[in-house]
Amino acid sequence: MKMIKRKEFEAMFLPHNQSGTQIWVITKIKELPKEIIQFALHLAALDFIKFVRIDADAIAASSENYPNRPKVPITQMNHPTATGIELLYSLEYKTVDFYDINSTTKGNGGKMAAAILKDFPQGWSPIVFNDWSDGFWDQMKERYKHLDWINDPFEG
Repeated sequence: MKMIKRKEFEAMFLPHNQSGTQIWVITKIKELPKEIIQFALHLAALDFIKFVRIDADAIAASSENYPNRPKVPITQMNHPTATGIELLYSLEYKTVDFYDINSTTKGNGGKMAAAILKDFPQGWSPIVFNDWSDGFWDQMKERYKHLDWINDPFEG
């Protein structure tokens, strides 16, 4: 797994930060794998995403931040105004779990999922636990059936 040092990935994020989409990485992270950087860049490229936050095991991206927490994107399901996504990732197991997704505009949920899945890194696996989508993830799994999806162990 190719790791990229903080100075380098900050330079990669700079065009987005200068154009109005803020990408933050928590201070304790000194390097990131290129796969995580690519996920963040793909999300930041969506015209409705304004905030992206990367921490040690998650990426959150949204059209809004929590009012009293200026560096925390709102990804809460059923939020009345925010469009966002939270991904939990494991570098050890090379997995990306679509933990939370919310879209107030029809089609933006699919755009966020596609931003992650379209150039999905080889050797990594997507996961959807607790699918409350009423068919959305079934469609995504069908559209991206070439990927090595990990099934929810709690499904029958």
